Amino acid sequence: MRLGTEIFQVNRSLKDPYTGCLLVSEPCLNEVYFQRSVILLVDHDPLIGSMGLVLNKSSNLMLNTVIEGLENVPEIPVFCGGPMESDHLFYIHTLGRLVPGSIEIAEGLYIGGDIDVILSYIRSGNTVEGHIKFFLGYSGWEAGQLIDEIANIFWIVSEKVSPLFCICGDGEQSWRKAVVDLGEDYKSWLKYPRLPILN
Repeated sequence: MRLGTEIFQVNRSLKDPYTGCLLVSEPCLNEVYFQRSVILLVDHDPLIGSMGLVLNKSSNLMLNTVIEGLENVPEIPVFCGGPMESDHLFYIHTLGRLVPGSIEIAEGLYIGGDIDVILSYIRSGNTVEGHIKFFLGYSGWEAGQLIDEIANIFWIVSEKVSPLFCICGDGEQSWRKAVVDLGEDYKSWLKYPRLPILN
């Protein structure tokens, strides 16, 4: 039995993951990328696998140093989307059909599209805050892997998805907000220490 498993004995009905949902990590998940993380699932196919972006893990990098030609605009943070393809840039946004090729993954929330249009939007002086979020890397699961992790309560599926939360959230406060949104049965998670072995 894992340390602290009594906190998982809650009245829950495990939901299946789907494109556009959130994955909220259980409180003692100790992996560096996923500790107290909230992941936006941007693609899910039970027969192929799943792809997500960690929403609340900032890096020390700024888009201005990753992409040339942004020296004269305000600094734009880049987040750690996950351990896979960490040299590849991903972005979610609210710009919708203004960005050709973008895909709506939840109501009012899009991924990808023409990067030149995104950069032109930024260089024209438009605000990024609340509209675009950038990531290096992504999180991925093989077919069946994510379902197994959900069954083992590594993740809880949340349907409380909003563009504002996904784009503006950062740090442990985002995880705590996502836990609160899961409902009363998960309130005990908020009291669980980050490093239970030290308690």
